Amino acid sequence: MARGRPKETPPQEQPRKFTRTYEDEDTVETWTFNLDKFHGPISVDIKYKNGVDKKWVKNQNEQKRAKKEMKRIVKIQKSQPKKKRKTTKKWKLDFAEPWV
Repeated sequence: MARGRPKETPPQEQPRKFTRTYEDEDTVETWTFNLDKFHGPISVDIKYKNGVDKKWVKNQNEQKRAKKEMKRIVKIQKSQPKKKRKTTKKWKLDFAEPWV
């Protein structure tokens, strides 16, 4: 085992042009970078997998149904008479006299 400072490795240059691919359950995204032109992605291509449209429509319908249900519940709650609170209790404060 050698002692002392380890030998320096020359820094490797990272590529200036590259692409990254991100895959989700619904989409496949391809991000294209060119760091000479811009620090972020130059273009983003989004491709949807088969059956995504049906899934989105189903999700929209479920949200509409849930919204209607909430409106119905609120309407029912507003139509019921409010319960009156009993405020007959009077608070008594008992202070112990410290000098007794």
